[in-house]
Amino acid sequence: MNRSKLFSFVLYSLGFMLLWEWLLPLEQITKTTEVQYFIFFVIFSLLLNFFHCPWYITWPVKGIFIFYSLFAIFSDGLGLFPWVFQMFESVKVNTVKVLSRDWLNLSSSYRSLLFFLLLWQITYLLRYWLTVKRKIFAFYLMTVFYITLLDTFTEYNGERAIVRTVITGFILLSLLSFKRMLEKEQIDGQGFLLKRWMVPLVFMISFGVAIGYLSPKAASIWPDPVPFIESKAENVGRGGISKIGYGMDDTHLGGPFINDDRVVFTVSTPTRQYWKIETKDVYTGKGWVASNQAGVEPEVIQYGEERKIDESSSSNDPVREAMFNFYIVYPHVVRPYGFLFMENEGTGFLRYDMRLDKLTSYTGDYTGDFKEVRLSKYTIKYRLASYSLKDLRGTKGMMDESDFSTLQKQYTQLPETLPERVRNLAVELTAEYDNWYDKAKAIEKYFQTGGFSYDQTRVAVPAGDEDYVDQFLFDTKRGYCDNFSTSMVVMLRSLDIPARWAKGYAPGQYKGRGENENRIYEITNNEAHSWVEVFFPSLGWVPFEPTKGFNNPVNVINDEEKSSFTAPVARQDSEETSENQPVEKEEKKITSVNMKDKKAKAAKLNEYWVAIGLGIIFISIIVVGLLISRNRWIPRLLIWKYNKRPADETFASAYEALLKRLDRLGLKREPGQTLRSYATYIDSHFDTTDMSLLTERYEKFVYGGDEDAVNWEYSREVWGNLIKKTKI
Repeated sequence: MNRSKLFSFVLYSLGFMLLWEWLLPLEQITKTTEVQYFIFFVIFSLLLNFFHCPWYITWPVKGIFIFYSLFAIFSDGLGLFPWVFQMFESVKVNTVKVLSRDWLNLSSSYRSLLFFLLLWQITYLLRYWLTVKRKIFAFYLMTVFYITLLDTFTEYNGERAIVRTVITGFILLSLLSFKRMLEKEQIDGQGFLLKRWMVPLVFMISFGVAIGYLSPKAASIWPDPVPFIESKAENVGRGGISKIGYGMDDTHLGGPFINDDRVVFTVSTPTRQYWKIETKDVYTGKGWVASNQAGVEPEVIQYGEERKIDESSSSNDPVREAMFNFYIVYPHVVRPYGFLFMENEGTGFLRYDMRLDKLTSYTGDYTGDFKEVRLSKYTIKYRLASYSLKDLRGTKGMMDESDFSTLQKQYTQLPETLPERVRNLAVELTAEYDNWYDKAKAIEKYFQTGGFSYDQTRVAVPAGDEDYVDQFLFDTKRGYCDNFSTSMVVMLRSLDIPARWAKGYAPGQYKGRGENENRIYEITNNEAHSWVEVFFPSLGWVPFEPTKGFNNPVNVINDEEKSSFTAPVARQDSEETSENQPVEKEEKKITSVNMKDKKAKAAKLNEYWVAIGLGIIFISIIVVGLLISRNRWIPRLLIWKYNKRPADETFASAYEALLKRLDRLGLKREPGQTLRSYATYIDSHFDTTDMSLLTERYEKFVYGGDEDAVNWEYSREVWGNLIKKTKI
């Protein structure tokens, strides 16, 4: 590697160090993960720039790297071709959102694609600043400003980052400044001078930074602005506006969210169900956590092995199946009430966590090495959960057994800071009832008629010592499923009725009939939901639905009447009053002519905007590509242009075009500098004598009128060599 290449490599390395400081905080201050792919892309792009690879190599190679990175991050177990199709659809959908200025709802994969393209542009700019302009101060200043902002207003600690940036930036600024001076003065022995200058430079910068870092610091003159800003941001969640969907962290509930229409899974099943994932049992006053039950190991369940988790299903009820197909895969298992066993084509097993009432899929040997696995499809066999109304209303307290007393203590836990008026309200609502079922129904009904509103945007977050449930019940009365379900659980617990918080998905959108007369439901992230489960000693856990506008399809058998005929009580405020009626209603809705016309028009309009959007993106890519590569194709265009012209009309304008190209390359002609002096400067830069020869002929032609001095056939070759050197 010659000295010029070595110097360029040092510049690129220092430039990468500055850009690296922009990427390091992303995982800590945003929801961005897999940052290593972005870092590798930056390194890869700078290496391609360093080796001066032509655009027809760098563009495909970078494109393949971006494609691979997106697949590795977002495929979630999907095969290559299904993922490509899904990504193409995502690009079309998100392009429409960009054109309609719906930027908050862009998908993560589309955002990552845009971020890769942004890094592509930044690495190009770095190359231009470092090797052409020889100036980097603006980017260095922005980096310092960026780190100081993050250190001040986020949890990111920029103490070491600012030291690294100052050292890197000062060395880079000094090297570029020294290089500009050497090129301008045309000093010989640049490599030797640069080497001698680097040693004291690095020492001085390192010594100065070390003294500044280790010296005693005065206390802050101004107070920390973050607490003041947070105190003024009333009812704003910790993460701002979140996107709806299933999440693991429920420690801080509240705050607004935006819809997410991405399909999580479809299911073919004969009955409408709530799709359960897990439960939480400890209420903190702000949200939910799972209790720590040391020594309780998850139970291993093999595929196809029957394990009756829910006690509510009757052995007389026929076995049904739910066939799941997932588009967004998770290791947890989504299941209906009345679970019996799960079938899957692959090998593996399930682990049942009784603490969370949660099933998780694994691969490997459960006695040795195993790991979580994300399944894209499986089938669950179940019996429809049904509950005896007689047993429900016959429950007025817990049985006097040690197991039940432990359970009641666990599921009636409440924080000591819970305001007393929460319990007073629960007592008031249930005073006329003597059994747990009617008390639960009274509280459930209260949320439908007590002036409460279902809202996803104007949702408060409890501040300071304020209780989440108390705020919802008495102050805002506005929220979504988490507010309603948590409030009902807390009110039941205040009455010593064991209850817990359940999470999963609502039934989803009916999409028609499938095989074996099964119904097909589509569940998106918008169906992510939470509800209530109450424990009845003779029945187990029974679901309730307090959220306004939602209906729980639980089956309660009316066996209180003294009759040989036992008919099911209408499912708790359910849309379904029989097995056939909802299908007829939904099928009529789907086959409605007006609905079809509206959907057809909407689809046509969407296709129109997608076509326009893709056209704009395609044209923009071409324009941006031409701009990025202009220093490569403009010289070729000039050579082609002037080769076509007659000799007597060519030389002067060709020379002036060369001067413009050199100026854009950063080799500027100083005010008052003669052409011969400028030509000597250019020759020293390119290590040639072509510019001086061409300038001498130009002066004879322009100032002396000597047309024979041009000799365009020979001058064209010299001019062409110089033009080619302006390609970067």
